[in-house]
Amino acid sequence: MPTFKLIEIRSLSEFLNLRHIRVEREQRRFSKNLILTFLQTRHPAVTSYRVDAEGEAIGYVMLIHAENPTQWIIERLTIDRDHQRKGYGYAIVDHLIDMVHDFENSEMVIARYEPDNEPARRLFERLNFEQQEKMFRGRHIAILEFEFEDDEDDAEKDEDEDAEPDEIEDDDDDRA
Repeated sequence: MPTFKLIEIRSLSEFLNLRHIRVEREQRRFSKNLILTFLQTRHPAVTSYRVDAEGEAIGYVMLIHAENPTQWIIERLTIDRDHQRKGYGYAIVDHLIDMVHDFENSEMVIARYEPDNEPARRLFERLNFEQQEKMFRGRHIAILEFEFEDDEDDAEKDEDEDAEPDEIEDDDDDRA
């Protein structure tokens, strides 16, 4: 897997330093204006990251804490055309999933992208996201959802809690 770093973008000048990132011609219609993207990242629920690899900035991605506090959204994953098809997109999304999994009470990661962005759809499906057709602010978008499965220990604990006890040690329970 390729080596990269995610560095939080905190200022307009840091964001503008990404203007050298270019995508393939057929992907341009999916890319948003950099200034517009920066303005959207000013929302307190949005964290933007610069992707650094091979000693340079090669892309960016947004991670959004959704209105539902157990959900996170990956959006605007953009990798420079000279670094595409090298596994960066997969590695970045996989890393973000791991990050979100470590957040308290996180249950789902949603990947949001334009419906006809076939490379994005394929990438997220490779990471086991499931396709959902939804509307967002009056326009059709494609959403892929990735729900965390319980860890084996949690699943075994849940099974143990559901099982009937062999013996009841304390008969003085206050049961309603």
